[in-house]
Amino acid sequence: MKRDYKIVKKDREGLDSVRRPTAIEVAWAAGIYEGEGSCITNHNGTGSKSFVVSVNQNDPELLHRMRDMFGGSIKLCNRTFNGVLRPIYHWKICGDRARAFIFTIYPFLTARRKAQVEATPAGDFLEHVQDILRFDVTLGKSEVYESIWKKIEEYDAQQRLKAREHMSRYRKEYQAKQSADPVYRERKRLEQQERRKLRKAQVICIEKAA
Repeated sequence: MKRDYKIVKKDREGLDSVRRPTAIEVAWAAGIYEGEGSCITNHNGTGSKSFVVSVNQNDPELLHRMRDMFGGSIKLCNRTFNGVLRPIYHWKICGDRARAFIFTIYPFLTARRKAQVEATPAGDFLEHVQDILRFDVTLGKSEVYESIWKKIEEYDAQQRLKAREHMSRYRKEYQAKQSADPVYRERKRLEQQERRKLRKAQVICIEKAA
């Protein structure tokens, strides 16, 4: 049975933002990402894919501001430049948090950066938020960021419902197919016969012990 849904994983705990960004801060973050950021498709050992956004900086102050507004984690990495080992700070954000971030700043990105996003698994989500993406430069909290999170929550709920319905149909089809197989029916009959013998033997043991 062909799968008609996306696998939606629960985001890791402890990596949420501590405050919502203002619209001006979203534009600022877009500039940081445009110059120093990247987005990739991360493949894990199970064959599934995830969306990852990262930004590297020598000075961690900018990254701490990014983490406060959009969540994620910061790590210190040592890299060699012209034979000299230098510390580089690495901000990374994944899954729903990454999608919320990248599509909030999406209207501010260049065509080259937009194409990079669209080539990742996050590109499939673009059609669900296309109607709310806009340049938001008001002084208050970013309404675009809040709207995108609502879309993400709705999308995740829909995909999980589709997954449950798919598995239910799969089990029914599988059971119907197995029930029509004489080899399967005979194996189940023998298994049931063995269970009855085992229960009978257990009853006899209990009666003897009493």
